[in-house]
Amino acid sequence: MLILTDRAKGGLAIYDYLTRGRSCQVVPLHQAQAQPLKYPIIVCDVDIGNMTSVRLLRAALKLHRVDADIPVLFLTRDSTRLTAALAISLDATELVYCNDRPAVIHAAAERLLYAYQSRNKGATRPASVTEARASDAKSALASCFDAVKRGEPVSIAELDRGASVILGAIKQAKIRSWLDVVWQFDDVTYQHCLLVAGLCAAFSLKWVLASDHQHLLLQAALLHDVGKARIPSSILNKSGALSKPEMDVMRTHPALGHAMLAGQRGISPVILDVIRHHHEYLDGTGYPDRLQGRQIKDYVRMVTICDIYAALIERRSYKAPMPPQQALAVLTDLGVKLDRNLLKCFEAVVADCG
Repeated sequence: MLILTDRAKGGLAIYDYLTRGRSCQVVPLHQAQAQPLKYPIIVCDVDIGNMTSVRLLRAALKLHRVDADIPVLFLTRDSTRLTAALAISLDATELVYCNDRPAVIHAAAERLLYAYQSRNKGATRPASVTEARASDAKSALASCFDAVKRGEPVSIAELDRGASVILGAIKQAKIRSWLDVVWQFDDVTYQHCLLVAGLCAAFSLKWVLASDHQHLLLQAALLHDVGKARIPSSILNKSGALSKPEMDVMRTHPALGHAMLAGQRGISPVILDVIRHHHEYLDGTGYPDRLQGRQIKDYVRMVTICDIYAALIERRSYKAPMPPQQALAVLTDLGVKLDRNLLKCFEAVVADCG
């Protein structure tokens, strides 16, 4: 869904509630003149008592409501007849008070969305460039994981393709667009690896890595969890917290992945280092080798930051995604476990995730 708002950054708590389990783009009203995409519902959190906001909102709706059947849900800030009349003049489908219970607002949005999708069951929209590239990257990643499951070498050509596709997508669109698309993928492991790779691409651009180093970082990010190809699906896809024995099995995936690819020609030592050590911490409390300080290379440090952040912002049936700044605060609270200079640079990536 698309949320148009004139509130300061952060908006309503309801935003996090509305985005559970689905892709959502929150756009400041003054920035709403970007290239339109077709959203199946538009939520307007705008003060329509302000004529400047009304003018901007009218223009935004004209641009983004590319189908007259698309529902428009207004979160009104008062219950006066004038507000209702203004909302209706802006083609509001339904009005809900913005401070109502989150469940009420969420139910209204889901009801309108379901009605629209039911009416348009046979209709399809062209995939965006980001969607097409994410699908291409997922195909390349799946090819690599499938090869590992069969005990075959990973295709270097597919790995190269996946890295190139992701870097191209992040250069063309903001990381938020990549997250919105990848969050819709069902496979937990593929979703996570593609989130980490997209974040690493954005990170590499902020850190101004040379192009060959960017490409290598993305290859490593794509394969960092390849060991999970050998973890039982009952553990990998469990909807809830893992028991200690299950966690012990899960924690074997770095060593498993490293062992599976260590003998393959064409796999860079950097990639192997990331696969084995992306759960290591600078203070020596990580696993599997309890590395510390300078024993942990910059590529590994970057992937570790992106790996933790991705896990925090992921959408799961049993947990809501953590908002970007809250997830960054968790990373900051890890203190000496993570590289402070890299984390400072990563703040710019997080700013683009909102």
